[in-house]
Amino acid sequence: MPNRSVKRIGFLVSLVLSSSLILADDSSSISSAVTKTPIHFAVISDIPYSDAEYAALEHPDGVIAKAIKSLDPPLLIHLGDFKSAREGCTDELLKDRYRQIAQLHPHRTVYTPGDNDWTDCDRLTLNFSTRFDELERLEFLRQTFFNQDELQLSKDIAGLIRQPNFVENARWKLGDILFATLHLPGTNNGRNQIERSDKEDAFHAADLRDQYNEAWLDQLFQAAQSNASIEAVVIAFHADIYEYENDDKPACSKAIRTSCNGYQKIREHIKNLAVHFKKPVLTMHGDSLPYCFNQPYEDIPNLWRLNAAGDRVYMEVSHVVFDSADKENPFTVSGILDRKPAPSSCGLGFLLQDLFSLSSSNPEKP
Repeated sequence: MPNRSVKRIGFLVSLVLSSSLILADDSSSISSAVTKTPIHFAVISDIPYSDAEYAALEHPDGVIAKAIKSLDPPLLIHLGDFKSAREGCTDELLKDRYRQIAQLHPHRTVYTPGDNDWTDCDRLTLNFSTRFDELERLEFLRQTFFNQDELQLSKDIAGLIRQPNFVENARWKLGDILFATLHLPGTNNGRNQIERSDKEDAFHAADLRDQYNEAWLDQLFQAAQSNASIEAVVIAFHADIYEYENDDKPACSKAIRTSCNGYQKIREHIKNLAVHFKKPVLTMHGDSLPYCFNQPYEDIPNLWRLNAAGDRVYMEVSHVVFDSADKENPFTVSGILDRKPAPSSCGLGFLLQDLFSLSSSNPEKP
């Protein structure tokens, strides 16, 4: 009888201890989930377009350079158009803008090309002293920013990889977000105003760009789906793929190369992937005038869109914060200069309001 009592007491003690350990583990995991730190990063686009903006970005005294240094985000993304379309595309200028971007936030910067950076370098209408073959400028841009990358723009972004044979597309993880860049320039994805390159070569390059971008998107969402720790996807590119969404032109393809919509296919692909992913997806772009942050589709509640500041309309750096605990509004966007939330309307109201604050020397986007 004593032996049976001792065994019973021992069993009860072990049961209590086991329960305590289980509760402790549960409490620890709950506490960890509650105290999870939000992820933040900074975004700029369509800048510098003027001498004043150039000075604002110059390290160490420029107002934007100092603001980014003070914020010290783990990541800075430049969405392309590092110069006005009216500026020439000389080797010296492109190298200088590479230097400026690299010094803005050393080794923690990702850049994706805009149309001003290469597709528009051949235009007759812009009175360049020297006009360039746009495909030649694209190769120079790739060598400067990606292949050589002497200042190592992204060296300290852990795990960043680039798409094989398409070096400007990148993918990386920051906290519980999976990021990717797509090379999507303006000028109808490089299909319009081909004035010095061979048109067949330019159309072929655009076709290849579409193929690589679509494949990179597929790999991005496959990687996100296969990793349970990923809570969101962020896709960064230059062109405003939403601007001409409702036009009547067919999607561009190998069979339809002119009078077509160069963004329709990629836009629909992003929408479909977001629907199946179900978790938050943020697309970020520049290129068009409105500065806004919203959800472009009522029937896709997990898809957000940031049209970054720039274009001489609003000089600002977007500070994006992702909080996975906030199921309704996981992303928030505010300026690091004015501290104001990004406007929610992408209509002309915001643009017209801000134009009153511009001098007559700052016309509409060049």
